[in-house]
Amino acid sequence: MHTQTDINRRTVQRFLTGTHSRNIEDVAVIDETVADTITCHGFPGFVIEDHESYKNFFRVFRQSFSDMDWTVHALIADETHVCARWEITATFSGDFAGVKADGRRVTFDGMVLYRMERGLIAETWLQINEMQLLTAIGAIPALAA
Repeated sequence: MHTQTDINRRTVQRFLTGTHSRNIEDVAVIDETVADTITCHGFPGFVIEDHESYKNFFRVFRQSFSDMDWTVHALIADETHVCARWEITATFSGDFAGVKADGRRVTFDGMVLYRMERGLIAETWLQINEMQLLTAIGAIPALAA
C-alpha cells in the first residue's frame, strides 16, 4: 500500500519529468498531475489558474530556453507538500526579460514548493535564482570576483 507521501512524490516526479522533457508536448502531463484549478506564485508576467495557462507558461519558457537539461538535486515530500531543488542548463534561444537571445548555454537554479490535494498539485511557489539567470543571459553584468 502506498502512503500519501509516496503518491505526492510520484505525482511531482511525473509532473517535473513531463514539463521539463525535451519534447514540449510532454506538458500534457499537467492534465494528469495538476488539480483542475491551480494557484501559482512566483511566475512573473503569467497568471496561471488552470491546466491550459500552466501549459502555456512552459511553452513560452521553452521558447526562450531550449535544449534543456534538468536536474533535481533534492526532492522532499510529506502528506501535504513536495519541495524540489533544481538546476537547469539550456540554450538561450528566445528573447527573455528584454534581452535578445544569443544562443549561449546558460545555467540557473531554484526551488519549488507544491501544495498537494488528493495526490494532485493544487498550489505552486516557484523561486528562481533570478540574479544567476539574469547574469547568465547578460541582462546584468557579472559581479567581480
